Amino acid sequence: MPSEPPPEPPARTEEQPGRPPGGPIEDMREAFERKAPHTDEDQARTRTFIQGKIEMIRRDPYLTDEQKAAAIAELEGKLPPP
Repeated sequence: MPSEPPPEPPARTEEQPGRPPGGPIEDMREAFERKAPHTDEDQARTRTFIQGKIEMIRRDPYLTDEQKAAAIAELEGKLPPP
């Protein structure tokens, strides 16, 4: 029983759907900016997340001690106050 060949894929376009072709890209950060202040719970979650990343860096066997120290220092600078 002969089967039909699969259909041709759609033509590839370089534009992204929903974005006008060649138009300027708008800065939407203000539209998505948090309106309420961060709560203590938000800060605790952020702190826990960053501390987890620091621990992950400490255990990474592929990073040198210098790379680990630089990455940890950068993350520690982003820690919210306790």
